[in-house]
Amino acid sequence: GMGGVGKTTLVRNVYEREMGNFPTNAWIVVSQTYDIQDLLRILLRKIANREQPLPANIDTIDVYELTDEINKRLKDTKCLIVLDDVWDHEAYTKMRNAFQNLQESRIVITTRKEDVASLASSKCRLELQPLGDTDSFNLFCQRAFNNTEDCRCPSELMEVATSIVRRCQGLPLTL
Repeated sequence: GMGGVGKTTLVRNVYEREMGNFPTNAWIVVSQTYDIQDLLRILLRKIANREQPLPANIDTIDVYELTDEINKRLKDTKCLIVLDDVWDHEAYTKMRNAFQNLQESRIVITTRKEDVASLASSKCRLELQPLGDTDSFNLFCQRAFNNTEDCRCPSELMEVATSIVRRCQGLPLTL
């Protein structure tokens, strides 16, 4: 879905609700510019536990060693991993070796790019659309007029409120 449509917000809500069902979980923001080694280091740090301390040389080991270390730690573990804001399908394909043979685990990707979304099977894909006019106006009023009864737009502001909502084009982040 397009930027601002609510992908991260939706996944964040699911992640926070479900993370208790997974002994290991991690949220990683990938973004438009990324370094695969940095992403793997972040993942390794997030899945570390007291029983298995981080390798002393974590800042100098290469992609293959990082991937191997992550595989060892995730083996036989149920985990929930979110890769948020993935712009390039190579970001996932370079990281997926770290997710090999994960039983009962979930890897969730948010993206605005169709080629990245196509990495998931069509049954596991959700494309978010902008809100319709009514929902957009209601969301705007909930935020802008939360101190009024029922979050209603005052009649003297109806014209300007409608204009603002129209310019936001149904994007919840903008609203």
